[in-house]
Amino acid sequence: MTQVSFLPAGLDKNRLVTLMQQRGLHGLLLTSPEHVFYVTGFPALFSSGNPILYGLRNVLPFFALVDANGQITLLCWGGAATDVQYGADIVRTYSDINAAYRTLSEVLQPYAHAGARLGIESSASFAVYTLLRDVLPGDNLLLADELLLQLRALKSPEEVARLERSINVVEKTVSELIDMVHIGIQRPVLMQAAKVGMLKHGASGISHVTISFGASNPEVEIDEPLLPNKLVTLDLGAIVDGYYSDNRRLMYTGAIPAGISALHQTLCGMIDQVAAILAPGVSFGEAYQLAMRLYEQARLKPFIPNIGHTIGMQVEEQWIYEGNSALVFQPRMVLNLEMYALCETGELIGDEETYVITETGYRQLTHLPTAIRAVQR
Repeated sequence: MTQVSFLPAGLDKNRLVTLMQQRGLHGLLLTSPEHVFYVTGFPALFSSGNPILYGLRNVLPFFALVDANGQITLLCWGGAATDVQYGADIVRTYSDINAAYRTLSEVLQPYAHAGARLGIESSASFAVYTLLRDVLPGDNLLLADELLLQLRALKSPEEVARLERSINVVEKTVSELIDMVHIGIQRPVLMQAAKVGMLKHGASGISHVTISFGASNPEVEIDEPLLPNKLVTLDLGAIVDGYYSDNRRLMYTGAIPAGISALHQTLCGMIDQVAAILAPGVSFGEAYQLAMRLYEQARLKPFIPNIGHTIGMQVEEQWIYEGNSALVFQPRMVLNLEMYALCETGELIGDEETYVITETGYRQLTHLPTAIRAVQR
């Protein structure tokens, strides 16, 4: 019988080792679902086919340890390792949380000397941190969050394909929602339809259903009916095999006010102008400063502090904003550009598009028309 395999989609082990060497790390301990999944393929995500390993992480935690040569040790519950191959060189298993921490302590023993430097994630639990302080001497723990973001920034062809499939899921779902939106529909009904639609079209999980009517709070589910002369915001995100999408389209119940239409067209045009300069070697700062000039020329105030973000195993990986001005776009980066401004009537207007940086420029991954749609009934 062929063994079932769960392997990493994007890990470049040689690049990881190089990044560790540059920071003087002898080892790297990964504790988050995203990074254990990223380096081993272990289905630890809440969007995995069976999310039970995520749900049990409080009693059956999982870890991945990368040594200076790139050897990867996966530590996990034994039940998850039966007849399954993961992208790890060594798999250590256990049956309860006490054994999990004993096993972790054992594999960390090679680092229990004064010269060892171990990278960890800022999200590591207090229990893990306490164990590390007991095993490692002195101040030998270093945060590796930036290293991991740098590693993940360059996507493999398979990662780009997953991101593109995730976008396609959202665009198919939004196309269907546009046809079902009507005056009187309750917001939770539309949100549930969005979830069902994304799963129907191939999502393995739901990132977000940020749907709002008018100027109401889009970040929480509010039970409200859709009334005439209201903006409908359809901001959806799907997850396909661990990789996220983030896309926004707008509708209006009635004749679309000229002010809303004009503001939306302006913001869409601003995104197109920033996208036009995307290419290898262009800095985040250059894109951000161009966007700020465009806001100023249009006499608009930015609603959020960034103009977009890279995207992958998380919705927002690295912000494109002043604080990241020194970062440079490289081939295989995938990013969202998003720009928003408040209309004088209180609605948040904006657009969001996704791109992959190529060797010579960029390729846009979103294709659904941006025009505000009128609700037909």
